[in-house]
Amino acid sequence: MKGHLYFLLKAPLEGAVPTPLPPTLAAETIEASLWSPEEKALLRTHTAYLSWEFPLQPDPIEAFLQAYRKAASLPELVGIANPLASTAHTAKWAQRLFQDGLEAVARHTPPLHLWTGLKPFQVEPTWEALLAGQPTYLWLRTVGYTQFGLPELAHPLQDLRETGWIHSLFELLFDWMYFGGRVLQPGDALEVPERGRYLVKPFGSGLLALLEYREAPT
Repeated sequence: MKGHLYFLLKAPLEGAVPTPLPPTLAAETIEASLWSPEEKALLRTHTAYLSWEFPLQPDPIEAFLQAYRKAASLPELVGIANPLASTAHTAKWAQRLFQDGLEAVARHTPPLHLWTGLKPFQVEPTWEALLAGQPTYLWLRTVGYTQFGLPELAHPLQDLRETGWIHSLFELLFDWMYFGGRVLQPGDALEVPERGRYLVKPFGSGLLALLEYREAPT
């Protein structure tokens, strides 16, 4: 699998496309991201872009670091858009990876808030969910874990204030899968310390649902 980034620029450089991102692509990255309105407004000021493809294997983290090093070296960089993760962010975050000496840290604690995204979505509850007492319409899912050879994860979202808590759970499971070499599969049951117990269910192609495990009433 290849990574695919768009380097958003203040002005065209050699090889750049001298126009903003197409509206559909901007909607799937800049507008879909969870960054602040101020950051999105800055990203919209770009007037050109470079399309950057790179091999993710054999080391996706190192591949991202090399791609970000290239991006951070561009004097006209406004930001980076990643359609495979439904996100975009401003240039300062890429530059800080190297200015603040965080490159070595990133190899052990990947900055997933830069390289992956989150997306809410609605579903009709199944009979199984209703019987389990989990008739949730709104869910939160990851986007971009596939870049690292991992399944995407989804979790019911009862309240928007749960977003940060669920995101941290996703990141814990990313570390467990990526560095521990144990990829979640449908039918798995797991206990996450101080988080709870979960059953893993299939939820579409490459997407796994995390359902809170509840003891059957006696």
